Amino acid sequence: MGLFKKGKEQEVVKMMIDLLKKVQECIEETQRTVTHYLRGEIEDAKASALMTDHIETETDHLRRAIVDALYKGAFLPIFRVEIHSFVEKMDLIADNAEICCDFFLGQRPEIPEPFKERFLKVMDDTIPMSRCLKEATENFFTKGDHDFIKKSMEQIGVAESAIDDDEWKLTRDIFTSDLPLSEKIHLKQCLERLTSISDQIEDTSDWLEVLLMSTKV
Repeated sequence: MGLFKKGKEQEVVKMMIDLLKKVQECIEETQRTVTHYLRGEIEDAKASALMTDHIETETDHLRRAIVDALYKGAFLPIFRVEIHSFVEKMDLIADNAEICCDFFLGQRPEIPEPFKERFLKVMDDTIPMSRCLKEATENFFTKGDHDFIKKSMEQIGVAESAIDDDEWKLTRDIFTSDLPLSEKIHLKQCLERLTSISDQIEDTSDWLEVLLMSTKV
């Protein structure tokens, strides 16, 4: 795309792609954290949570570097705000992943055996969404294939709707169970921490659509 061929823009594009990789790593490490926790492998879960925290710190460094480059004149002024907003939303994905790990290891929710696979499924179904966003964003900044990007965004929307449906059904089953109300509320909070990641991926995908419209002539 001609918009991204200048030196400063190319530097930012490289950092954006690095940021995408780190966000993906953060989510995958969160998946490992949740998997270990649900299997009762607490020490392994702690190690994965610490790695998630480390990766999230790296995403913060990349975000700040990209913002600095924008301040120094990368991209046209009218486009900088949109790039900045998109970067902030990407970083929020990693933030939500880290918060999810902190919730599991800090609050230690007791998840009944019948619900464990369903909680894990929410996390497992989030991974393809993040990969789809990564591929679509990389394509936007390197190839500009609008059809591919729009198809990817549609896939993200479908996947997020499926997770929303699973969340609704799981919430219903939690609150119609015989568990004490305090445990039901805690499980609901745990579920919300999991689904906050997919919610943020969809929100970031929506902003990618804003970027896409900004490049249409």
